[in-house]
Amino acid sequence: MFWGSHKTKTALSNVKDNEQVISEITNDDLDWKCSGTGSETHSIYFKLNNGYFLFIQFAWAKIAISTTYQTNFYLYVPGSPGIFETINQSTMNVGKDKLSVSGENLNISWSFDMKEITFMYNNNKKDPKENISVIATYKDFAKGYKIGDGKNHIAGGIAMHSFYPNGKVEATISFNGLKEPVIDSGLGLFIRACSTGILPYNIGEDWLLSVVTNNPAQENQDEYLFHLMHYTTPQKYGGQDITQGAIIRKDKPAVYFYNNTAEYLDMTSGISKNYDIPSSVKITCHGMTSDGKKASLNFLAKTEFFANEIDVLGQLNKLIKTFVQALVTKPYIFQFHQKNAKLTLQIEGEDEVILAGDGFLELTMMK
Repeated sequence: MFWGSHKTKTALSNVKDNEQVISEITNDDLDWKCSGTGSETHSIYFKLNNGYFLFIQFAWAKIAISTTYQTNFYLYVPGSPGIFETINQSTMNVGKDKLSVSGENLNISWSFDMKEITFMYNNNKKDPKENISVIATYKDFAKGYKIGDGKNHIAGGIAMHSFYPNGKVEATISFNGLKEPVIDSGLGLFIRACSTGILPYNIGEDWLLSVVTNNPAQENQDEYLFHLMHYTTPQKYGGQDITQGAIIRKDKPAVYFYNNTAEYLDMTSGISKNYDIPSSVKITCHGMTSDGKKASLNFLAKTEFFANEIDVLGQLNKLIKTFVQALVTKPYIFQFHQKNAKLTLQIEGEDEVILAGDGFLELTMMK
């Protein structure tokens, strides 16, 4: 399970010629399992119309004899450094629905009909200037999807990602001792990750998450949200790319991408002493619309506004940190934002479309 020579077999490679590549997610894909070696998360990424970008996550992981519960939180206000914080939780309470979850700092609750998710986060710091409180409701989301059965077989274990690829967000945010909370709406992306029988750091070496969305009131075009998750399994397990993405536009067929590349361009050492960072990433996506048309998308994701460099080991407890250091020495996450991003979308039988918006780019690198 940990040290074997298992090669990667992706969910896409398991899809037979007469089968649909895209499948709708089920309740079982979303349920918390919390069993055996592995990791699980429920996460939301969203951008508000005022330009704020947020990420909220509850994470469970079991490595060796240690089990951890964590909340991860990120807030970016245009023109200011990003705020990132990880808080270890002493408890994890899973609801009877097997979807809702809570700890000391974060409560994620699903409605009975599974059409609305509420995130309530508070870092519980007593100093008003350090306290952060967020209530965000995610609803009216697009149909959840995965690639094939969703199961990527890596290192003798299974890694899955399932998505609700676009939904409306209403959020109330208090931070920095503001006299009045910030109240706004926008668009968001929900991601469910689950790995079983595999150490979290054996899933992938290099990770990329790109999210681009617009403000329809400003850009004079229908709302949309594009996302791409792309990672490469460790070389000892085949070094294969695992990739899935989608663009969801208002009142148009969904477009799903599963044959994608991410090329790092113009590497530079100016940002980090630990890694060279690309000045941009050339993203090329190929897939199909929900009504069966071929589709492609091109996007140059730029590392325009550097927001954060996160030392992943620095966020772990001592026992897990010691164990992980035997496997990878320097896992780091880099977060960037981009104004005036341009997506070029081509759908079979239709005119090419240029979509403008704001981009978020997260790169995870490991040695």
